[in-house]
Amino acid sequence: MDFDADKTVSYWLEGAAYDLGVAEAMLRAEKYPYALFMGHLAVEKALKALVVKTTHQHAPHTHSLSILASKLTEELPEDVTAALVRFMEFYLESRYPDQEKQFYQKCTREFTEQNLNEIKGVFSWLKKKF
Repeated sequence: MDFDADKTVSYWLEGAAYDLGVAEAMLRAEKYPYALFMGHLAVEKALKALVVKTTHQHAPHTHSLSILASKLTEELPEDVTAALVRFMEFYLESRYPDQEKQFYQKCTREFTEQNLNEIKGVFSWLKKKF
């Protein structure tokens, strides 16, 4: 079976846009940790699309934004790279909270809105690469 890079890019981008919409819905529903988790997933899928677009190979099976970014042929700006590192908390702590659920307590409306806006900014920057 032949690998269709364009079809795979479309698959990842469509999923990314959908997940960003889910993140916004979770914000409205006041499910703040899940809003950030879905925001991470949207950025992850956008990165996977960009990896496929630039390498014409499947993206690695990972949730690590840093690993995905390292597969790109173009170096990312420092602020985007730093944001990707911060966004990893949203994946790990949402899926695997500690017993006290400290991350959940940290996810106030203000914290979530601020970080979701940053996620949208990185997402928008990534989409411009297409």
